[in-house]
Amino acid sequence: MRSVRRPLPAVLPDASWRGRPPCASAGRDACPGSPATAESCDQARERGLDLARHRSRPLDPAVLEGTGWVLLMTPGQLARFRSRFPGYAGRVGLLGLPGIDLAAGGDAAAAETVDDPYRAGTTLAYARMADQVDRLVGAWTAHLQPGRTP
Repeated sequence: MRSVRRPLPAVLPDASWRGRPPCASAGRDACPGSPATAESCDQARERGLDLARHRSRPLDPAVLEGTGWVLLMTPGQLARFRSRFPGYAGRVGLLGLPGIDLAAGGDAAAAETVDDPYRAGTTLAYARMADQVDRLVGAWTAHLQPGRTP
């Protein structure tokens, strides 16, 4: 199992927001305990961050308990999330559609999709994904700060 895109969207905001709000990573098909890929670790390290302790965990009701937002990276992930957790009452968004709560439906077509560098497997693909995630996390900043209700 791979842990490619998920670790960076958790560690980047934690670093820039100093843990407020807290961020965590979980995946629909995550193999529990798997480390982030070496390439993702390299991209984090280049940004002064450390993914050495990251371990994947599956997305389940216990992980969802008490979350303020669930942020996904693609419209396909959003559709699978809605199918798997139809009763989820929290806010659901796409990283590429800052501040928009799609929990009750809504159109995800306008969202910027976060590229998956795994298939390309190049340092450049990982760097582009990390830059994209960094930029999109920045766009979410105003929407996720404590006391802010989008």
